[in-house]
Amino acid sequence: MTREETCSSYLSSLPQPPTVIGSPTNFWLYTVRDGFDLTHPLRPNSKPIHPRVKLETSNTPITIAPVKTALLIVDMQNFFLSKALGRDGTGHKAEEALLEYGIPAARAAGIQIVWITWGLMEHEIEALPPIVHRMFGFSTIMDGSASYNLREQETGPSQDLAEGEQQKERESGVNIVSRRERMTDGGIGDSIGDVYLGDGTFVDGGRLLVCDQWNTALHPPLEEAYQNGLRTKVPDIRFHKNRTSGMCDAMPDCTNFLTGNGFTTLLFTGVNTDQCVLGTLQDANLKGFDTVLLKDGCGTNSPDFTRKTCEYNCGKTWGFVSSCENLARGVESLIA
Repeated sequence: MTREETCSSYLSSLPQPPTVIGSPTNFWLYTVRDGFDLTHPLRPNSKPIHPRVKLETSNTPITIAPVKTALLIVDMQNFFLSKALGRDGTGHKAEEALLEYGIPAARAAGIQIVWITWGLMEHEIEALPPIVHRMFGFSTIMDGSASYNLREQETGPSQDLAEGEQQKERESGVNIVSRRERMTDGGIGDSIGDVYLGDGTFVDGGRLLVCDQWNTALHPPLEEAYQNGLRTKVPDIRFHKNRTSGMCDAMPDCTNFLTGNGFTTLLFTGVNTDQCVLGTLQDANLKGFDTVLLKDGCGTNSPDFTRKTCEYNCGKTWGFVSSCENLARGVESLIA
């Protein structure tokens, strides 16, 4: 190796000054070695903020400051999780990830935990826009007989192709399925009646999505975690919402709490990934927060392509994708 090559190799091994990404008042620091620094020091050349946690994501690692970070847990309520209402699947897996990794890691690092849940007051029901009533007051019926292929609608089937090739062409198009809607017997604010809990007892399910009802209570394992969190050094806090997003302009309480207390990075978990979790994440992102989806702490009963779409877009367009497990690993290696 020549002297010039040796010198070049030595210089490239030295720590490189970070690149400033953003504006003078809201910026990240980036290096190839460490990825994005989301700790938001006062100035790019300010002393690094400690403690700090390095978090692996689906692409580039990030570094966060626990004191400026909040873990948001969205809609983990009986209505969406109770097996007594027939709920099963990814929501329970998300609950397990939160209880085993996400919540303990947040507590250990001093990260604020924020619970956001449906919980309407009487005057809010009367003022709801039609779309919210439609979400919970109509059911959808799949009508496969009315399906059609978007490509064939635009160009017609290719008559000069063999049957096998025509089938491939149909599969490569966008299949649209007609879906009919029908009003259900009840909607927001209506009683859901008695609910059988499976142990021989019944409970009054309460009025749908109304505050202080059984159906809007946190799912029992998470209710216990929340109650324990009220007695921690950084007490948990809970906000009720009346829209899919818990941080929309119509409900400023959560946003005001986060901005007023200097939080800049938000970790998102809950149900459903593609609905209330994503809606809240997008509003937070547009308000200038750094947003991270912890994918194993999220669940949805929607088709799986919706989850994949959310994770794909949250990986860059809407921030970053990580996991509760990664958070736990990062906290174990916390840089004090």
